[in-house]
Amino acid sequence: MTLSTSPPGALDGALALVVELGLPVMSGVAEGLRDAGAEVVVLRDPRLAGSSDEVDAALAAALGPGRAPALVVLSLLGEATTALGPLDGVDLQAWRAGAAEPIRIAMRVLTALGARMKPAGRGAILFLAPSLSLVGGAGMVALSTALEGQRGLMKSVARQWGASGVTVNWAAAAPRALSPHFDAADLAAKGDAVPVALGRRPDARTEIAGLAAWLAGPAGRGVTGATLMIDGGEWMAP
Repeated sequence: MTLSTSPPGALDGALALVVELGLPVMSGVAEGLRDAGAEVVVLRDPRLAGSSDEVDAALAAALGPGRAPALVVLSLLGEATTALGPLDGVDLQAWRAGAAEPIRIAMRVLTALGARMKPAGRGAILFLAPSLSLVGGAGMVALSTALEGQRGLMKSVARQWGASGVTVNWAAAAPRALSPHFDAADLAAKGDAVPVALGRRPDARTEIAGLAAWLAGPAGRGVTGATLMIDGGEWMAP
């Protein structure tokens, strides 16, 4: 049994943008935001990996001119980033594509979002990512590095934009709750008798989407620059 953390209608017609590039991890999130009353736009556009002008064009095509979302939930993970393999099998070209490129993409996407959201004086941005970067993952050096780079960028942007009314946070979710891609991955595991405190993975539609809706509401506006664990209590890390 799962309980929603956000009652129906909590977003009350607010515009919510779900951005997904590369690995699909948003299954259930858009539906949960609709359950909370949001007008949801889903953006999966390869132009998000392009130049600043291409990113702007992708947002304009999805939102129209000048519209500012009240909530953005995003994941920016390309195929090169999520490829599984040992460190000694990663050459410089693969490293740039898998580890460095997602940080550049996140920077340009955030810049384009800020141009819309900061003048509006409000809004919440939430990165949704697997929690493995906090604990390490064998064979996922590019992904771990890219995620930590994006997470560091998130904190810097949160500090820069705080006074504008736009919050930026990070949700670290159980990897296998986000995608079956991680079923084949050698994930770090806890050795205690109860590895997940809740005994289950969080539900994307009710609990992950509910967290995003809460951050976009009045009660969540005091939270920014935070890493929020939503993995059922598997890793109790800051």
